[in-house]
Amino acid sequence: MKKLEDQAEAATKAQSLAEEKAESAEAIKKVAEAEKRKAEDKKAQAKKELQDALSTKDVEIKAADEKAYAQGMADVTEEYKLQEEDEEVIKETTPEQASSDVPPIDRSLDQTLAEIDADLAAEKITEVVPPESSEVPAHPAVDAERA
Repeated sequence: MKKLEDQAEAATKAQSLAEEKAESAEAIKKVAEAEKRKAEDKKAQAKKELQDALSTKDVEIKAADEKAYAQGMADVTEEYKLQEEDEEVIKETTPEQASSDVPPIDRSLDQTLAEIDADLAAEKITEVVPPESSEVPAHPAVDAERA
């Protein structure tokens, strides 16, 4: 009988231990579920904050783009107006004014070109009249005036 009592007592202890473990597992499960809900809530909150931040940034970027576009258009318009004004100034300038605006370097270039033209004309005359000829040809410009 003692043996049966010991077995019954051991079975009761085992059952109590099993019940305690089940209760402990249930408590752990509840804590884990609560932590999971907290994590999901934090995730949802973070997602909402991120979406709000993205929306705000989108609005800021759109406003900055519109401002940059408007500034670019204003710059283009101003540049166009300046270009029209420059063309008007050019149209108003007479040839006399333009030649007086030519720097001395350009004038000496014109003189140099005129001298080169004269030298070329003299070379052409030399080529037309053979060296054996004693006849001195008249300058082509003089011949043109006589005609």
